[in-house]
Amino acid sequence: MTNPPTFRIGSGAGYSGDRIDPAQDLAERGQLDALVFECLAERTIALAQLRR
Repeated sequence: MTNPPTFRIGSGAGYSGDRIDPAQDLAERGQLDALVFECLAERTIALAQLRR
């Protein structure tokens, strides 16, 4: 019996003001098939509105 092909998934979380470097490193060197994020959008959008 053979093993199914491997599908590599990278994941991360971010917040307004976080650095992009770690995500960029995963995308460029992580040998991933997919990269997904939780971006805490609700709070980020609320803070952006307060800055307006």
